[in-house]
Amino acid sequence: MSLKKATPKAVFEACEQLELLERSWNRDDVRLLVGGGSFSVIDPLIQAWRKMLPVREVAPSVPAELLINVAGMLELQITEYIGDIEQRDKERETALLEMNEITSNNLQQLESDLTGRLESSYQANQDLEAELSRLESELSEKEQAFQLLSIKQQVSDEAVVSLNERLKEQSDFYEAALVQQKQSQLSDAERQSELHQQQLNELKLECQQQLDKQKNELIKASQLAEDRLMRMLDQTRLEQKELAIISDNKIQGAAKELQAEKQQSNTFQLEIKSLTARLSQAEQDAVTLAKTANDQVIELESEKALLIGQLKGFQTKGSEQEKTDLQQLKDSIKLLQEQMSNAGS
Repeated sequence: MSLKKATPKAVFEACEQLELLERSWNRDDVRLLVGGGSFSVIDPLIQAWRKMLPVREVAPSVPAELLINVAGMLELQITEYIGDIEQRDKERETALLEMNEITSNNLQQLESDLTGRLESSYQANQDLEAELSRLESELSEKEQAFQLLSIKQQVSDEAVVSLNERLKEQSDFYEAALVQQKQSQLSDAERQSELHQQQLNELKLECQQQLDKQKNELIKASQLAEDRLMRMLDQTRLEQKELAIISDNKIQGAAKELQAEKQQSNTFQLEIKSLTARLSQAEQDAVTLAKTANDQVIELESEKALLIGQLKGFQTKGSEQEKTDLQQLKDSIKLLQEQMSNAGS
């Protein structure tokens, strides 16, 4: 019930009565004269009445009803102006969202490219490591083959030594047998002695021939094995040098590629930081624009409320003089509209 008492007309009349007393007054005095009402309703009406005083001085006889009608027209124009501002804010927001989306897509593309190149570098490095392992394995196998040939050569040498010892033992045995036979058969005939001597000489000659043959075969086999071993050793060394050169070239090439990839990665990171900074600045600009637009909307709404309050205060009287005052008011409103239009542009 108290809310109905605090109408714009009642509050404006109370303000005019208190103003005529030529003393300071406040909202409590207005509420007392009105007979009640909420301060949340009374305070804006008092502020509207105070801001409407310059208009009353220009057109003192203009009724409050007429001012309210004019305020309705102003409210319509202000609403259109606010709508234009909101449309511009939406367009700015859409543009910022599109720019953010494009920047995000560019960042994702750059990140994908960097990931692919890093994976390629890692794969190339793994291939080089596998090739190096294979070369080391081949070198180890050839070293084992060289050791095996060395062992075979050693076995051949030992066999030659063993065969020489056996031949020496057989020769000593035959000579000892001959001496023993000579000592035991001194009484036999000279023919038998010569026969035995001839047989012994033939046996010795045969043994010597077999020994020479075996020795020649062993020497030839040893020379062949040694020649083969030296050829394999030379070939192994040559292949090892070639593999080492190829490995060094591949490792150097991979190192250069990896260095180039690192430099390109650093370049991409700098670009990402730059784009991130630009995106952050754009977001801050968007926030600032939104805040500015919001402040303008709040200010326009406040002015609209004040104008509505002022116009409601003049809806009380009408006469011929009011028409003249109305024309003055229209001129004032037209001037205000021009100022608002200039401020908006």
